[in-house]
Amino acid sequence: MDLSREVLWLCRSMSGRDLKAIEAIDERSEAVETVSLPTTSYVILGLLTFKEMSGYDLKQLINKSITHFYWSPAKSQIYGELRRLEAHGLVTMREVPQTLRPDKRLYHITPQGTEAMQHWLENSGVEPDSYKSALLLKVFFGHRLSPSLTSGLLAERRKQVERDLAACQKRAEELKTKSGGPHAEDDPFFPLLTLERSIALLQTDLGWIDATLAQCKQRQAQAAAQRKRRKTPASSARSRARAT
Repeated sequence: MDLSREVLWLCRSMSGRDLKAIEAIDERSEAVETVSLPTTSYVILGLLTFKEMSGYDLKQLINKSITHFYWSPAKSQIYGELRRLEAHGLVTMREVPQTLRPDKRLYHITPQGTEAMQHWLENSGVEPDSYKSALLLKVFFGHRLSPSLTSGLLAERRKQVERDLAACQKRAEELKTKSGGPHAEDDPFFPLLTLERSIALLQTDLGWIDATLAQCKQRQAQAAAQRKRRKTPASSARSRARAT
């Protein structure tokens, strides 16, 4: 039996229910592929795979879990993305009555949302990390700054890095002591991997700042020595002229 006849025989042997099931799978796959979402939407979908959450809960979890390697969207953007996801049928919302506060809106990821998230994880590839540093721009144009101002900028950045490093190390220790639980968010293995990278980068940044401060100090000392050497012959010449 050739391939065309085999396919025809297979289709004829299927029931109407089987064919409808295949069509439904195709429609869901096409829907996943055609929905174009910003990365922030996938961040929200991924966090909602852990548990049902409100917009406020999502903001708090983002600040606690991923800001050391990814930016933290504003609350207004999170709520905007939740509305977008709900319109696409990727999340559902239910209201929980509260006595002293407005009703709480909890969002739950749908099977289509889980499928969209999985499709993005498996098919979006690896984009280059984006990095912008206003400090490095100022260092690049350092010839326009006084040595003391440059050193002051580097010293201030060192304090920031020390704070960030301490926060990452504290969070890593918290995760290491966290006991495993029945939920996906209870597994610290993969969050720890991201924290270890951030810790390594921050430690490298501290080393670079210290080395740069030392080089700037050395350059300043050399410049001062050169000015002194240029000044010494001129002073000697004036002294000899007065003596004659």
